[in-house]
Amino acid sequence: MSDRESKAYTTFEAARICHVTHHSIKNWIKQGLIKASRTPGGHYRILEHDLDAFREQYDMFPRDKGPLKKRVMIVDDDEDALTLTEKILDTEGYELIKVTNATEVGIKAAQLVPDLILLDFLMPEINGFEVCKALRDNELTRSIPIMAVTCLSKERDIERIFECGADEYLAKPFKVEQLLEKVRDLAGKGRSA
Repeated sequence: MSDRESKAYTTFEAARICHVTHHSIKNWIKQGLIKASRTPGGHYRILEHDLDAFREQYDMFPRDKGPLKKRVMIVDDDEDALTLTEKILDTEGYELIKVTNATEVGIKAAQLVPDLILLDFLMPEINGFEVCKALRDNELTRSIPIMAVTCLSKERDIERIFECGADEYLAKPFKVEQLLEKVRDLAGKGRSA
């Protein structure tokens, strides 16, 4: 067996390599995203090539080669709205991550670290207010800018959107240029908070 095959990481070592908490690594193992074995004492061990395969699949290698595309996550349960937003941003050269299920937002945001999240606030299961708050409470996603893209237009709703941690608001239906202007302004800025 070569050294490369025999190298095994603890969840703490894997977490350092992936720039996440060891809890994230454990969760991903439990979800079957990372292949791991157990020691007789019950601790996880991840072989180097299994960790590399996971990092490759979720693009977790340092992205420092060539001009970087800004990565935008679009979260909307409405396929038509998703397709429209995708078409607009695709022509501008953004790398897009589409999410239709609100429960996936947290894990995908932590894994893929987008430069901006466009979040619909009216979704089944978990609403945008809860998603936004959860993203702000997680150290891995806290600094990602979030723009609410929603039909909610009452003053009180807009106040609540900002209270739960959104950085920007865009009412649906929107003008293409409005969306592009706000995305250009926010993508990759990070948050000072």
